[in-house]
Amino acid sequence: MPHITKTIFFGLLFFIGLSFNDPERETKVRVAPESEVVISGTTNVNQFSCVYNLEELEMPIRLIYDEKTEHIVFKNAELKLVNDCFDCGGKAINKDFKELLKTERHPKVNLRLLYVDPPAANKGRVDVGLEIEIAGVKRTIETQLYCEQTKNIQVKGTLELKLSDFELEAPKKMLGMIKVDNEIKVNLAIQMSEI
Repeated sequence: MPHITKTIFFGLLFFIGLSFNDPERETKVRVAPESEVVISGTTNVNQFSCVYNLEELEMPIRLIYDEKTEHIVFKNAELKLVNDCFDCGGKAINKDFKELLKTERHPKVNLRLLYVDPPAANKGRVDVGLEIEIAGVKRTIETQLYCEQTKNIQVKGTLELKLSDFELEAPKKMLGMIKVDNEIKVNLAIQMSEI
């Protein structure tokens, strides 16, 4: 979900070290301010989008990874997204969103990049393994993200998640007449540069 979304991509820096023989590599990356992480969903009457304020991620992020034959394994590629940094467009919906994520007990969403498979020739999509922790519940997912390397590394993709997978129950409003659907999407558009 939240914050989640935002850094699974750091793992994609596998592009940086493919030419080295040393199995363990280290690098630092910076996330550009124009990057976006947006969590969206629907209710039985409307839609909602919660945008994460990525300013906190301006500090360099240190990555340690091992290059394996089948994929690149990351040791410390973790993003901790503070629930309070999501803006859903208004006080009431922001409050509901924080309630949904059980923010009082679990103030952050953790995203950990586990591995990245090297891309096939001429393919922009890469397979990634992620561990997502929301409200104290961890789930491992495998997905594909689009990755392009020009001057910077650009990662785009959508993670489709279910609230029930994280033991979350959406709050009901107006005596139960407004209900949040179980499926949510985390849309990522991340730009990174090596430092």
